[in-house]
Amino acid sequence: MATYFTPGRADAIERALVDHVKRRAPRSQRRTWAAGLLLTGALAGAGASAGAFAATGMLQPADAPVEQPAGQPTPDLPDPVTAPAGTTPGAPVVSLLGHEPLSIAVDAATEVSLLDRPAGATHARVTITPTAPGTLHWGTDPDGNNPTATWTSADLADGAPGAAWQDFPLDASVDTLYLDPRDFAGVATVQFVAHVPTLLGTNGRGETFGTTGSPEGEPDLIAVEATNGKFGYVYREELDEATGETAARDFTSPEDALEWQERNRGRTHTLPVYLADGTTQIGEFRLESP
Repeated sequence: MATYFTPGRADAIERALVDHVKRRAPRSQRRTWAAGLLLTGALAGAGASAGAFAATGMLQPADAPVEQPAGQPTPDLPDPVTAPAGTTPGAPVVSLLGHEPLSIAVDAATEVSLLDRPAGATHARVTITPTAPGTLHWGTDPDGNNPTATWTSADLADGAPGAAWQDFPLDASVDTLYLDPRDFAGVATVQFVAHVPTLLGTNGRGETFGTTGSPEGEPDLIAVEATNGKFGYVYREELDEATGETAARDFTSPEDALEWQERNRGRTHTLPVYLADGTTQIGEFRLESP
């Protein structure tokens, strides 16, 4: 599944850059630093709520079959296997478990128990379908450190708005799904799934290719959907340069981040999209500064 980013989701990328800088700054300097980009292409292999973070490489999507940071849920996953036909290397093979998914109408703060889950479930796939515009925070962190998605009236007026989804990792510490709407109404659907991680591919040039969040780390070539609808890969170095990940490694103050943002305001970055060989171009991937 590919992830599309609307202007409302630019904030997610901005927060990723801000958090990235904060983690590198002395405690006394931890203030709000702003920088961010809007993706108008599509990053393959991540849910809509997580894709903005995955695009920068600064945060892993919640469904990534990788070692989680300390304190994060860590599913009991099998060893990675070679990606079968039809699966992008690095993306998990996902199997649906249990019977009919659970659907919940959401227009007020809601808690959903995740304890009654099938044996072998490694993640809870939560799909959000809006029926009225607004913002929804949802996830399994009781402290509220959860994904956010926003839909506008224009999104709903354009026809059926795209549903946002994410696979939340499960372990013994996870027992509840938290849904916190802000002027939002919609339907949340929960389906338990099992992930089997897959290995990255390697092309004839010795470059790895696949999705972000691989158990082997980040690939040299990252899977995307080009503006022409074709699926291919962009070079990680070029994506890091365009998103600000490269620049953020050297940020030491709020002024550094703000200066970078101003320099890139209104700029469009166009990256070539290649086949897995890393040389045959099949399209373009665009990023625009907000």
